Amino acid sequence: MQKVLLSVAAAAALSLASFSAAAVTQQGAFIGISGGSSHYNVSNTRFDDNNDTAVGVVAGYRWVVDRPFSIGFEAGYVNLGKQSANGTALDDDGEDVNYRAKFKSEALLVGANGKWDLPHGFTITARLGLAHSRTKYNETDVITGCCHSGTYRDRNDSNDNGIYAGLGFGYDFNENFGLTVTYDHFSLKADDITRDKRTVNVGVTGLAAEYRFW
Repeated sequence: MQKVLLSVAAAAALSLASFSAAAVTQQGAFIGISGGSSHYNVSNTRFDDNNDTAVGVVAGYRWVVDRPFSIGFEAGYVNLGKQSANGTALDDDGEDVNYRAKFKSEALLVGANGKWDLPHGFTITARLGLAHSRTKYNETDVITGCCHSGTYRDRNDSNDNGIYAGLGFGYDFNENFGLTVTYDHFSLKADDITRDKRTVNVGVTGLAAEYRFW
């Protein structure tokens, strides 16, 4: 029985040691990839499908400011997917219009990145920065009627600056690799993309993998 207790105690000590090692705050460069579900909310639009898939990549560097806290900078790219609409409507002349429309965004990111190492390898991360976005709008209208039959296409794009912010809760498997459940919000603009101004809010819920170089 004593041997069993000693074995259990030794195993527990090794587990705690490994947890502690994972929770030690380090500084250095990192690179991360992320993916998840995006949800669009664009002013003055009524799209059928506001959900899509977002993917991104980011790289940066963090410094230890006061263990277990570290803060640094990041730069990266994100493709936020699209929202789309398909349907039939009547134009001003009472003719049938079959329409297909897509509204999609991507952005270059530059911002600050912070990390809080919790006990047992768990982590909390936060990010805030500038998003230089490019938004594209494509619409195809097929009109069937006596007066204006034909196919009409409308394509525009807009480049604007906005902001992004995010929070994450994760787990570091070791000093170099961790996974984080994240929520990021992108507050963007699309001026004159459809001959007016639009606010573009995109929320992304997903998973991020980070590799750190110590």
